[in-house]
Amino acid sequence: MEIKGSILGEKLTEKQRLLDVLNGKDTDRPPVICPGGMMNAAVTEVVEGMKKNHNCDIDAMVEAAIKVHEITGFENYGVPFCMTIESEPFHVEVDLGSKLVEPRITKYNEDILNHLDEIKLEHSKRAITVLEAISRLKNNEIPVIGNITGPMSVVTSVIEPTDYYKMMRKDKVKAMKFLDIVTDYLIRFSMEMIENGADLIAMSDPSATGEILGKKNFEEFMIPMYKKISEAVHEKGVKIIIHICGKSQSILESLNDSGADSLSFDSAVGIRQAKEVLRAPIMGNVSTQLLDQGMKEKVKLCTEIVMKNGTSIVSPACGLAMSTPIENLKAMTDTVKNKG
Repeated sequence: MEIKGSILGEKLTEKQRLLDVLNGKDTDRPPVICPGGMMNAAVTEVVEGMKKNHNCDIDAMVEAAIKVHEITGFENYGVPFCMTIESEPFHVEVDLGSKLVEPRITKYNEDILNHLDEIKLEHSKRAITVLEAISRLKNNEIPVIGNITGPMSVVTSVIEPTDYYKMMRKDKVKAMKFLDIVTDYLIRFSMEMIENGADLIAMSDPSATGEILGKKNFEEFMIPMYKKISEAVHEKGVKIIIHICGKSQSILESLNDSGADSLSFDSAVGIRQAKEVLRAPIMGNVSTQLLDQGMKEKVKLCTEIVMKNGTSIVSPACGLAMSTPIENLKAMTDTVKNKG
């Protein structure tokens, strides 16, 4: 898909435009993407009519990624479509979801904490499916985004979140050790995504919000893990986007040390406010509530405001509800493209 109209007189593909932004170059307009993972546009209207579950079947996963690009106008492919795959090697139980609901953890594995020295992690069947889907989707023009769930969100998917938050206070060494084991697995998964054709990595870590952890814990526990993941991804010559949910104002400055090439926030964080603090380009942040329940005229207006405020990559602010109508997603993507 070749796109004309760059202010530089170039003809930018969707992949080149996104990579140029992540490399700090000027482009004709911002890319408009929905990375996948927690932030995916495989909403009910997109996947209806598909016979198999796009969360676990290889053909359906590839088909859904292509349909998201073709139907909604988002300028990328992105897999998987949930936040549960990275927890499966830790022997949790998962409901694989449907056309109406996303996959979810149904049973934690608290016993894992008694075996941290013995853990041998193997990919689940779905993790291998994701790697094969990336291999099938890779191409020269449309960026393929490999999505991983952030380390705090995986840890709090494997054991009861309140138990882990208590452990952070009462047994810091054990809490850090578990987080480090999870991080090493995420690095391994990311490396294999890249080797199979992912053009960049997007990581969403909604459980690491500043509202839950506070600045001190965020800097002590999360920044070292983010740096470790970012450095590994960079060693492969690939960029990484990190998304944090909730009111993240208290940790904005800390994220300058995360190693991310772009940072994404919930609509609770203003683009202008974030740009004053952060060095990396900002991705975001059209309200997902508006996209789900609002009128398309208001979606268009909100998208224009986000662009006016200086976002570098336009995207939904957080995870989309499965009920989000395609016409609102199209209103968002068309607004960006018509401004180019």
